[in-house]
Amino acid sequence: MADRRGEIVRAALEVVREGGLGSFTQPRVARRAGLRQSHLTYYFPTRDDLLAAVAQEAVRQRVAALAPIADAAGAEEKLVALLDVLVAPEQTRVFLALIQTAELDDAVRTSMAELGRLVAPLGASLLAAFGVPVTRGALDAVQTTSTGVAVLALAQGGEEFRPRAEAVLRALLTGLSVTPDSREAPP
Repeated sequence: MADRRGEIVRAALEVVREGGLGSFTQPRVARRAGLRQSHLTYYFPTRDDLLAAVAQEAVRQRVAALAPIADAAGAEEKLVALLDVLVAPEQTRVFLALIQTAELDDAVRTSMAELGRLVAPLGASLLAAFGVPVTRGALDAVQTTSTGVAVLALAQGGEEFRPRAEAVLRALLTGLSVTPDSREAPP
């Protein structure tokens, strides 16, 4: 049974990746999974049940995609690993759909919070590599800026947006690494 559930969730993710939340219907997912809708509803009785499973799988995939940040040797390699994920449009489409739903769906909101918790150590690794003290505020700045960069990359051409994405993230990380004592006094 777990394998069939996994097939359905993967099919649902493909539907969302291709068409966003508007295309996420049980009949479409059933067709993509090669099932009758009655079989789909046996495993996921409601659209919300399926969406909750999609959110969990999307979080798992996003964390796996970001895992190379932890393994990268230095600041530059960590930044490249982050950029590789942020400029790839497939997952960003899914997360935009889930963010739209999180406001109204507790299970999706829980998965989004779990994503934040799971990527925090990766953000801490990136911050530390750039010499930035790891604080809640610095982690929030990296996560929110990364989300914004991913959305802009999706809207402006993915890989073509990479140089701008890198400039934004580098400015953030180098700006956060400046301590108040090392800033020049205003004229």
